Order: sequence, then structure tokens, then C-alpha cells
Amino acid sequence: MTLLTEVMERPLDPGYAAAARRREARRAAGKDADPGVPGTVTAMLVAVGLGLAVTVAVGHLRAPQPVAGQARSVLIDQVTARSEQVEELTGRSVTLAGQVEELERAGTLPSALRELNDLDKLSNGTEAVTGPGLVVTLTDGGLGGEDPEAGADQRVWDTDLQFVVNALWASGAEAISVGGQRLTASSAIRSAGAAILVDLQPLNGPSYKVEAIGDPEKLEVEFARSTGPAYLQVLGTQGVESSVAGADELRLAAGRPQTLRWATNVNQKDGA
Repeated sequence: MTLLTEVMERPLDPGYAAAARRREARRAAGKDADPGVPGTVTAMLVAVGLGLAVTVAVGHLRAPQPVAGQARSVLIDQVTARSEQVEELTGRSVTLAGQVEELERAGTLPSALRELNDLDKLSNGTEAVTGPGLVVTLTDGGLGGEDPEAGADQRVWDTDLQFVVNALWASGAEAISVGGQRLTASSAIRSAGAAILVDLQPLNGPSYKVEAIGDPEKLEVEFARSTGPAYLQVLGTQGVESSVAGADELRLAAGRPQTLRWATNVNQKDGA
């Protein structure tokens, strides 16, 4: 009953009542005048000052710094110099290759050296080759890889092509190309986002063809004995389509010449 009595007799909180009495006293004394125009002007001046400060700060941040400009200039000079060096070396390589071809056509090279040169070109993938072999094709699932709602498991990845290529090498393949890109001893099959790269060359999906030249009967038998078919079967359960077929004649283009970085001529190294 005490609480009900307090609510009925004094509905206003004592603190609010005291504040109201003080406000009335100040009004009576003329000390609680409305700020009016001066207060508004002050607020506007503060806002303008803050805006100017922000503008000046942004201007300083966007202004080019001398050190950054110098570093950028140095990098540009280095890129230009390296580009010119690459162009010079590329031109020299083309010139030397032309001289080698002229010597080969002229027949001035010893027969043993010509045979060794031809064998090197075949083994390092810098010579176009033809012959029978095996073709393994992998295709993205869904609508040929064009379905935006298709999951990642339904796509062919670089690791899938790596597995197939390794299985073909182990089965006796003598030359392999992936998507028309000839593989060499230094070739790399990688991915960049959703794209598959062979030696930094993007492959056009959704179907990826792996062509291997070698003894067709041996390739088929050894590949069937390897883990390749089981791996393709696993990919099939995930939606990736695959096929393995023999070919009477395959033509593989030449790969890019390899750049020697560590290998040196033995005779030159020994000073002979």
C-alpha cells in the first residue's frame, strides 16, 4: 500500500521534481536564456573547422611523397632495363638457332654431333614429333563447365592433369602434350584461379586432352595397371567425365627451348 500511495500522491520522481524547480528558478533569475543564433553560429563554425581539417589531412595523404616517387622511378628504370636485356637475349637466341640450322643444312656438322643434337631435341621436347599413342580426355562436369552452379568437385583441376601425366610417363610415354602444350623436363602444370596453366600458357576448357606418344599396346596395358584408371573412376563419381582411347598417329608440336641456369660445359669448366 505504501508503494501505491507514493505513486498516487507523488507520481513525479523526486530528482525530476528538483531539476524542474531549479530550472524554474533560473528562468526567474534570467540565467537560462535560449542560446539562439550565437549557439547555432558556434556549431556551424565548429563543423566548418572540422571539415577543413579533414580536407587538409586527405590532401596530405594523397599528395605524392618524394621517397615513394623516387622508389617508383627506380623500379620503372629496372623494369625497362630488364625488358631490354630480355629482348637482346631473345634476339641472340634466335640468331644462334638460325646459325645452327644453317650448319645443319650445310652438312658441315659431324654426323655424330648431328645425331646427338637430334636426340637432344627429341628428349627435351624442342622438336615436333609424331607417332602412335594414347589420348586421355578430361571434361568438366555439369554443362561442360559452363554451369555457374556446378560445384568445384565437378571441375578439372591442375592436380588431376598432373596425376594423369605422371601415370602416362610411368607407363612408358616418350612424349606428352597437354592441351596442345608440349611438356619438357622443366614444364609445370599449375592453376591460377579457375584457369589451368601449362608453362604459364592457359588451357581452353571445358575439355582437356592429354596426348602421349609411345608403344600403343604397352601404354594401354601399363596405364591400365597403374592407378590412373582408379583415379579417373573417382573423378567420375564427382561428375568429371573422362575417356581413354588409342591413336594410330599423334602429332605433338615442339616445346619452348629450355634456359640453362646451372648446367655448364664440362670441357669449359675443366679449362680444356
